[in-house]
Amino acid sequence: MIVKLILGPTAWDRVLAFSSMSSKISIISLVYAIINNFIVMIDIIIIFLVLNLWGVVIISRFLERGRK
Repeated sequence: MIVKLILGPTAWDRVLAFSSMSSKISIISLVYAIINNFIVMIDIIIIFLVLNLWGVVIISRFLERGRK
């Protein structure tokens, strides 16, 4: 995914790689937070996932419309 993020042939591939990487990082962090009983970290992960979703939507809309 890191190679696809850096060298992706299209911008859509880069957006998909970014979304996939951030989701996997969030899942790993969530498992770590649950195992170590870090309740506050779970809230931070949820906020990170929401911001990731908004970011992907905004970037996708920008790419769909093109640069004006």
